[in-house]
Amino acid sequence: MELEVETIDKETIKPSSPTPLSLKIFKLSLLDQIAYAVHIPLIFWYPNDTDAVDYCFAKVKERSQKLKKSLSEMLARFYHFAGRIRSISFIECNDDGVDYIEARVNCLLQDILKKPDGEFLRKLLPIQIESTEAAEHILHVKVNFFQCGGMAIGVSISHKIVDLSTLSLFIKSWAALAQGSIEAVSEFETLSSLLPPIDLPITGSQIDFKREKHATRRLVFDALKISLLRAQAASTDVPQPTRVEAVTALIWKCAMAASKSNHCGFTKSSVMLVPVNFRKRVKPPLPENFIGNLTFGFCAQTTPDCKTELEGLVQKLRNGIREFSENFSFSAILEDAKKLTNMSRRDDVDFYCCSSWCRFELYAADFGWGKPRWVSSSGVTPKNSCTMMDSRDGEGVEAWLTLSEAEMASFERNEELLAFASVDPSVTL
Repeated sequence: MELEVETIDKETIKPSSPTPLSLKIFKLSLLDQIAYAVHIPLIFWYPNDTDAVDYCFAKVKERSQKLKKSLSEMLARFYHFAGRIRSISFIECNDDGVDYIEARVNCLLQDILKKPDGEFLRKLLPIQIESTEAAEHILHVKVNFFQCGGMAIGVSISHKIVDLSTLSLFIKSWAALAQGSIEAVSEFETLSSLLPPIDLPITGSQIDFKREKHATRRLVFDALKISLLRAQAASTDVPQPTRVEAVTALIWKCAMAASKSNHCGFTKSSVMLVPVNFRKRVKPPLPENFIGNLTFGFCAQTTPDCKTELEGLVQKLRNGIREFSENFSFSAILEDAKKLTNMSRRDDVDFYCCSSWCRFELYAADFGWGKPRWVSSSGVTPKNSCTMMDSRDGEGVEAWLTLSEAEMASFERNEELLAFASVDPSVTL
């Protein structure tokens, strides 16, 4: 049977109260202006934990009504999410609202989780990560009902407006509000006062999402394997690497080996871009309720004659984050962004990007029927990029990685990788 996702309802959710005239223009920051013109995707998975025969459709529709009501109330607080992007420098907060879709999936939730397929997961999102449709819209929501009574909530939000930290803040506040906890709904501050927009000839960076010769895999590292990996990646300089450093280094090492194999033994220079949430790394630190794109990256690099053992790669990553923290400057952002863009386009360099979505408490999204059993991305990322997320226990890591088909064929057979990671395993509820 072919898996299908059928739209059964679509409406626009507007703020529960109008936005004051004094807030009609929401200024973007410089980092918002140069952010990638893509949508950040998240899917929250909630199984049906009851055996009631009459539970399914009526109950999930009731839950959807609760989601819509609380979303409307949230949009009165995060008022710019209901607006429209009118230029490279501002949002018109006109209360036009958020697209909200209800869909029916012709299978059980467990059927999808037996072997999650990235291309099918995309169907559960309201808009695709690379979509240029509805470019002025900011937030989209899609609630998918499964035959078993389970549901998957797909959220897509413009990266021109937020980073993962901001999206996490919004989701946690929305969930708290759905349960009646008004105190848990955060007020927010914006970056534009510190980093105002400027006149730019561009409308944001673009990413290559051509997938015809790309392959995506989900790599799962459990807590025990990560403990062993961290021990192997330790050195005198970095005696206790973090789980993110250790996993990033392993993926980088195996990706470089795959590239070398695919180029007849020729070793290219290699660059790993690591985006960083700099809220706590600037002086003075910024609170977590600073919203927008407060993320910038550092690069760790190797040359063809460099040793690429795990401990050496971890040292490069640790040195990179230390130098970033010591030298980060708002005044240098635009010039640094241009350097990163130029480096990513060089043919003589393998350019990778590894984003960590760990420690953002995405599994705290309890709207009143329990926490999600799984939180996933769409399963599709640009070539040579990786997104890492917490496993449900908060100790393991799930990494979605995209490489060329030829390099992935070599990568996923790498014995060192397979000693620590499971490739595309089932999701256990």
